[in-house]
Amino acid sequence: MSQAEGVELTFSFGENWERFISEHFSDERARFAREHLMNFLEVSSLAGKSFIDVGSGSGLSSLAAFDAGAERIVSFDIDPASVRTTAALRRMRGNPENWTVLHGSVLDREFLKRIEPADVVYSWGVLHHTGRMWEAIENAAGLMKPEGAVFYIGLYVTTDKSDYWTAKKKQYNAASELRKRLMELYCAVRHALLPVAIRGTNPLRYAREYRKRRGMDLMTDVRDWLGGYPCEFSTIPEVMAFCRKKLGLELINLNPGTAFAEYLFSRRQAAAVTAAAGARDR
Repeated sequence: MSQAEGVELTFSFGENWERFISEHFSDERARFAREHLMNFLEVSSLAGKSFIDVGSGSGLSSLAAFDAGAERIVSFDIDPASVRTTAALRRMRGNPENWTVLHGSVLDREFLKRIEPADVVYSWGVLHHTGRMWEAIENAAGLMKPEGAVFYIGLYVTTDKSDYWTAKKKQYNAASELRKRLMELYCAVRHALLPVAIRGTNPLRYAREYRKRRGMDLMTDVRDWLGGYPCEFSTIPEVMAFCRKKLGLELINLNPGTAFAEYLFSRRQAAAVTAAAGARDR
């Protein structure tokens, strides 16, 4: 346990991911994770590319990069349980020498200096939990190669419910184990299953097919959502402006979800060159 702004943290992302891999991992889920990664990057393979997974969590995205043919993979996480879980998936692929799993923080610049920059820097649902999100975004982007690299991040989006969910996360971390289970059940029904039922989708089918969403599991994501604190929210324009003005990055793909958004950036100069070449080709 630790403290964050006076909140006693009783939730471990890593232990949640250990449980997920132990109970739910399958080759099918690995395939869904790979397909999501490739679709958003808009490529068919990572052959010849290096990949850094910042805050690897379950390790499923690192595994997806490996299965997609990445030439070099570095996965790291601050939670020892996530490091163990990522290492376990690496063992499933025979402990390949081109995949390194490390324990470290995106806020530790001395640690980051030891990591060779990559073609793809990836951090999904992580940087907003560091307590210093903008610094974490800047540090992660610093792992990009100078030319031709992309930066793929997923972040919470500011909504009129952001304060409500921040309070719920604090409440969850302060709750007894029984109360946590009840909050998880209520959240799954009220905020996941009931809305899809209202839209005319069978909620049981939705829960069964949830694995198609990056290979994930509904209740694992519910625990991750409720337990994930500290947390910060940002609007899409805020993230775009920060990355453009502070980091010199241009947005090249966006999945603008209601409460969560995926962003893909490239260095501004590379993006401008690509655009100019496209204009000439036309």
